[in-house]
Formats: sequence, structure tokens, C-alpha cells
Amino acid sequence: MKTESDKNVIYIEETIIADCDFNIFYDVADILAHEFNLSFSNKISDLECAYWDFTYNDNELVLHYNIYLGISIYPQHLGAATAKENLSVTEISHLLREKLSCSKWSDFDNGNTIYTKGSEGGEILTDIEHCEGARITLEKKSNIAFAITFGIYGFMVHTHYEDCRENADKYIALTKDLISKTIRLYDVPEDIRDQQWYTKLESAVNKLAGMDEPSILDEKKIHSKIPIPRLPWWKRIFDRN
Repeated sequence: MKTESDKNVIYIEETIIADCDFNIFYDVADILAHEFNLSFSNKISDLECAYWDFTYNDNELVLHYNIYLGISIYPQHLGAATAKENLSVTEISHLLREKLSCSKWSDFDNGNTIYTKGSEGGEILTDIEHCEGARITLEKKSNIAFAITFGIYGFMVHTHYEDCRENADKYIALTKDLISKTIRLYDVPEDIRDQQWYTKLESAVNKLAGMDEPSILDEKKIHSKIPIPRLPWWKRIFDRN
């Protein structure tokens, strides 16, 4: 979420998906129309931007797209927006992000792996799969450690540790978002993947590979009992010799 100023009056603009292609904007608009039963009253689009007006809880909002900034929602009245309109922006954005997050993730093997032994030797508590080829598994290894193993099929795998279930669940939420953003890059046809595309892919992979600290949620832990994590997947590949 961010706030914008228009004539010294603050209004809320919620980012739904940053840095995405136009086809993702149409997917998001389709979810608003069919999952939330909303309709668009005015559609303005060009090669770089889109402004689609819609009403949510009697408040007039805009679904906006920009090729550089991605997809966002803000009130039509901008600086003249009421507190109720700003609240509606936050509410529908939260619901939409939840829907987007859940729509492509489901239980791996229909949940049959829960409470079985995982790859890290612990008991599996969460095991979810992305429909386009990724998986995240949470295992309880002991009373002091949880192991999160995630990967994109045929591309990478990595294991991370947290010392409590709450932090593990937060880490999984972050990982789901990063994996989804990485997979979305492959919606771009191979023959038009330019240098900018490869830069975006490198950035996405670096963010995933960089999630190898004992805890990204509490970097100041001093007396943590979390096991020392193994080398990141990319270091394990290149440091074999």
C-alpha cells in the first residue's frame, strides 16, 4: 500500500501486482468481474496504460495498469476521496490479493503427504503446489526448528529454517509471492524475451536465492537455535568443484 498526495490531501493506492504484463491486467479484471461480481463502467486503455472504473460497496474506484508500475487500485476522486472510499480500496485490494494468491496454489497430492516424512526428515505440516510447476513444503523437524523447502520444477530448489510456526507461515507467504512473480515471467513468448526480460528474471531469482538467512523476519536474532542453513541452491551448483 502507498499513499499519494493530490493538493495536500492524501488518498490510498494499493499495488496488486508490480511489474507485470498487460495480459495479467486482463486476468485481474476478469477475477473482479466474475469472482466479485463487479462490472466496469468506463474503460480507457492505450499501449502503456489502462484505467478501468468500477464500483465497490457504492464507492467509485479505478483498476489501473502501467507497463512500468504494474496493477493498482485507487479511488476515482483521488485527493477528494473520502475515508470510506479509501477503506474500500484497501478492502477490495486485500480480497483480490488473497484470491490471486490462492487461485494457482493447491494441496500437493490432494493433501496425502501431510503428517508423512519430508525430504528434510521432519513431519510435513504444509505441502502446496503451484499449477504451473512449483512446490513449497513445511516440515517440523524438532521442537525448535521448522524447515521450508521450495522449488520451481526443473529450475531450482532451496531449504530455509525458521524457529517458530508463525515465522514459518510468514516466510511461506513471501515465498509464494516471489515464486508466482518468477513463473509469470515465462508468460512472455521466448522469441520476444529481450535483455529487460532477462534482467527481471535475474532479479526474481536473486530474491529467491537471497532468502537464505536464518530468518528474514528477524535479522537481529543472536541466540537462535535454528540449524545453520545449507549453501543456497545456486552456490551448491557452482561450488561443486
